[in-house]
Formats: sequence, structure tokens, C-alpha cells
Amino acid sequence: MKSEFLQPKFEGARFAEHTLPLDVARDLAAYETLVIELAKQLYLKDHPERQRVLRGFAADFQLHLERVDDGSSKPLLSMVVAGALALGAGTNNYFERSRDLITACIAAPDTQLPAEFPRELLFHFNQVGKSLREGERMELPGEGTTVAILTPERRKKLVLAADKVYERQIELSGTIEEADWGKSTFRLCLTDGTRVVIPMPDAFHAQARMIGGRDRFQVTVEGTGAFDSWDKLQKVVLVDSLEVQPNYQLASRFDELRILENGWHNGEGVALEKSKLDAIAARMIAHYPETIPLPVIVPTQDGNLLLEWTALGDPSVDLNLFDLKADFHAFDPKQGDIDQEFNLSHNDDWSRFFGFLAEKLEFPPV
Repeated sequence: MKSEFLQPKFEGARFAEHTLPLDVARDLAAYETLVIELAKQLYLKDHPERQRVLRGFAADFQLHLERVDDGSSKPLLSMVVAGALALGAGTNNYFERSRDLITACIAAPDTQLPAEFPRELLFHFNQVGKSLREGERMELPGEGTTVAILTPERRKKLVLAADKVYERQIELSGTIEEADWGKSTFRLCLTDGTRVVIPMPDAFHAQARMIGGRDRFQVTVEGTGAFDSWDKLQKVVLVDSLEVQPNYQLASRFDELRILENGWHNGEGVALEKSKLDAIAARMIAHYPETIPLPVIVPTQDGNLLLEWTALGDPSVDLNLFDLKADFHAFDPKQGDIDQEFNLSHNDDWSRFFGFLAEKLEFPPV
């Protein structure tokens, strides 16, 4: 048996096309879990003689996404019941009461949460609305003209009303300093110097052994973090994905160069040709030797690149994007000027180029 249950409304830039991102769909699944758990509590409160709910009470209840209507994104959730619930055993109203109490809880002032809402269930708001980003909201219709508005900040307050920490999505980037193989964790040093312990999936162990302690490999962690009321990260709870970027400093610099447009230098300066720039970036990011300090990469006004190193003889490379030729120049007090040209059209050319740099670049002692 099916009947309409709830039609929340999602607002924000991601919902302008009247579609529902898949990560938001997970919020709706978490909402269903909260509805069921709260309905159980309401039933047991009304039946103090019972230790547990009726058989099939939760299993016979489901929320289905029937459609997504226009008006930002408005998913219609229908209640589908089976077994004793479908026969009208007098328990359906507990799910509807649960729905209304959740809405009232979200809409209530911080210090006046409904007394009927068990405080131990507030942790469910770690998941309900977890995907909401800054500037996004989930509106739930209530009785009459009441509308409950769930935002990232409201989620935080609801969870903190019963706990010292709340959870939200995180993205952290840094380098691996060390790993604890027994605990299956590694310590990530973020760009601001903060250290964070990250749970490490077994499948990542081999890669962590390879890149640990190597500061040119940046690891980006996406997952869930626990924060206190001051929004200070307390721990990483869950890791959804780990991405490794070799020579991330180079990757970041090439990203900056890629967005330059004509006139980038005081109204002058030719934009870099993107396909050529991408080809050079791919080679340098993947194959630049760890034994050689990274160069400073500067765009030239004619649409090419200049690579410079703080090394003996002031070495530099003029890199022409159009014909993929690299002209190396440095000064040797014994040999005079050193000039060498490379054609970087093929893999072997890049190998010779990097080999030449490893041989010729000399850096003052630190």
C-alpha cells in the first residue's frame, strides 16, 4: 500500500536544474532511518508493557522516491507499507507522528526542542542533511504554514544539543609524515602545518609505504570529520576517498597558468595555448625527478614559459609552447655560457632533458 508521506524542498545552486544530486539522496535514506527509529520510540512509550515493537514494525515500512518536482528540487517521498502495517494494525500513525516530530524539532528554537523528541536520537542529524553545502537548505513542510529549514548550521546545533561533537564532510590535503601500520592510520601534514591522523584503508597501505615522507606527493582525503562547537576538527571519522597527486606544487602552478586570458599582464600578454600547456604539465608532473629542486615557472608575454632555478650559474629554460622546444641557458665561470636546445615532442626527448638538468644544475649548500 502506498501513500504520500513528505515532499521536502531543496534550495541552492546545485538544485537549479530541478534534479537531485546522488549524495543528497543519501540524506533522504538517513531521514528514513530517523523516521523509523523515532517511530519505535513513540510506540514503546505508548506501550510500556512491551520490550520491543511488533514483528515487522520497521521491516514493513519504506520510503520511496516517487518523483522530483520543479521549484528548485522537490522530491516526493511516498510511504510504502506491507504486512501488518498494510492491514491497518493501528501502527501507521507512528511513522506520521515521527515525521511531524522531526519537522517540529528542526523548526524549534535551540533551547526549546520538543520534549517528546529523544535527545539520544539527535545524533542522526550527523547524516540527515550531511550533504548540504554552504548556502543550501532543505525545507520540510509542517502543520499549517509551518516550514522547518535544515541548513549546515542547523544540523550542527541539533547534534551539539546532545553531544560534544558533530560530523560533517571534509576535504583535507597534505603530505604523509608517517604511518602506524598496527593502527592502520597515517599522519597527514596539512599545508598550514596542522597534523591530522587519518584512518587508512588496507588497500592504501602499499601506496602509503611508497609516498610516506616524500613531500612532493600530496594526498587529498575526502570523508567525514568530527568537529567541536568551535568548528575545530577533533578527528577524522570516515574516509570515502584518497587521491594522490605527484609533484602537486607543479600541478597547482600549471592550474594557475591555465586560467590566464589574453591581456593577463596589464592589458598585454598572450594566453597560453591550453592543449600545449596540458601536454607539458602532464610530462613534468609525472616525470620531474625528485632529486632536482622544482623550478619557478613564469609565463612570458608572448605566450610561452620561462623556467628558473635558484642555482649556481642562474640556469633557466625558455620553453616554447608552439614547437615544444626548450632552450637551456646557464653561466659557468670556468666554461662560460652553457646553451643547449631540446625538442620535447617525444618521451625520449623528455628523458634526455631531465637527465641533462640532473647533470648540469648545481645548487649551493643549504
